[in-house]
Amino acid sequence: MLQVTSEHAIEVVETAIRRAARRHGATVLAATHLGQHLPDDSGGAVVFGICAGELYDALLAADPRTSAFLPCRIAAYVEAGRVTFASVSPLDFCRLLNRPDLAPLAAPLQELLMHIMQDAAQPQAAAEQSQAGAQRGSFGATEEQVSMRASIPQRIDCRGSKVEDIAGTGGHDSQGG
Repeated sequence: MLQVTSEHAIEVVETAIRRAARRHGATVLAATHLGQHLPDDSGGAVVFGICAGELYDALLAADPRTSAFLPCRIAAYVEAGRVTFASVSPLDFCRLLNRPDLAPLAAPLQELLMHIMQDAAQPQAAAEQSQAGAQRGSFGATEEQVSMRASIPQRIDCRGSKVEDIAGTGGHDSQGG
């Protein structure tokens, strides 16, 4: 298990992980907030799905069973008042599959996960986040700061209907007089 502790509050962890992943050439596929499943005094937890396409390609080409472990995840949770980042070691994937020959392919992925967690845990990441919103000429929220929860989907059913398709024609009902 790979672990890194941080002084960040759980509320700023998502932005820190997204920026760190981007700096290291990876992307965050999803962020799942699990606080509702934890006791009220736990402090919260978030799980991030990390995509590192080129590193995944090599592992998948060598053994398709590695797909059971991908995408890699980084969990952030509060423990003893501090946020801990944790991830399963990709080298453990090789051991579980009884394929020690895959270790040279899994090692760069493990390094990437460690770099992302260490970078996100750095105190300057929080300072950069607070300064980013306060800069003059800033246009407001960036893509990773926008919550897509409760957004209206483009299509509303399995047939691909749009809200606009089932709504009125857009013309006024009465022509007046």
